[in-house]
Amino acid sequence: MTGNRKTGAGGDVPGPGAIPAVGGSRPHPVYGAKSGHARVRRENTGSSATWLLSASGEFDVDTIDCLRDALTAAQEAGAERILLDLADVLFGDCAFLHELVRAHRGPSRLVLVGPLPGQIRRLLELTGTYRLFRIALDGDGTLAPDIEPPATPPDPSEADTV
Repeated sequence: MTGNRKTGAGGDVPGPGAIPAVGGSRPHPVYGAKSGHARVRRENTGSSATWLLSASGEFDVDTIDCLRDALTAAQEAGAERILLDLADVLFGDCAFLHELVRAHRGPSRLVLVGPLPGQIRRLLELTGTYRLFRIALDGDGTLAPDIEPPATPPDPSEADTV
């Protein structure tokens, strides 16, 4: 029965990308990709000036729309700071990186919350964009003092030979 799923209790089950109600109060935004396995959920921070977005799944050209929609909504709502939790992101490609850079250049301050998955960290390192972003290891948005990108290993072809 496509499009008319019910729970055992007789209530409707929200489909992908739906915005479920939390405790009967205001909806808790969830941005789901139209295809693929990616979603971004807005978490409650208690402040309209700070948005916490938790991303999960695989982000590529087919699924990036949910991340774009969530970041745009935060910027249009006048968020001063966007905390983007990337701990559950399994994959990100150039479309993912493009959205991070676009958000970084926007009016809101973007802070990436980690720990960053290895593939995402490597994407930022290989593209030279790691230093562009503020990165926090916890959810309070503070930059961890020990966060430094790893030193670039020396190129073996540049080594002096004796």
